[in-house]
Amino acid sequence: MDYSIVNNAQDLPFSFIVQDIIAGNLERSAAKLAVFKKMEGIAAIDLPDIAAAVTLIFQRGKLTLETGIVSNPAIIIKTSSDIVTDLNLLKICCGLPCYFNASGRRVLRHLLAGNLRIKGLFTHPVLLNRFTEIMSVI
Repeated sequence: MDYSIVNNAQDLPFSFIVQDIIAGNLERSAAKLAVFKKMEGIAAIDLPDIAAAVTLIFQRGKLTLETGIVSNPAIIIKTSSDIVTDLNLLKICCGLPCYFNASGRRVLRHLLAGNLRIKGLFTHPVLLNRFTEIMSVI
């Protein structure tokens, strides 16, 4: 496969989980690889309950993971470690997350309850949708 993932956040065990999910999805799905190659921007995942944050810098086929929140990410997902796994179960329909199944409704409940906050939800929807698509294991 024609892509690159560089993990500069190796001091953070959560970074290996993110790296493995993305690499596995890219290996299994040509569609996800095509989406990955279009991605350009910066996203971060912040998990305060385990004091872990990782920034993902996408450069059209190349991903660099950095420790902490760096480089002013367009997307910041802030939640707990148990809720972040729900995001990986979102089904993607026509390039958009599907909120009409059990996993989607669970994510919506977390958003509405304030347990899941996404900076850039409305200002960077293309990057967020692509990020969701390559992170989804469904």
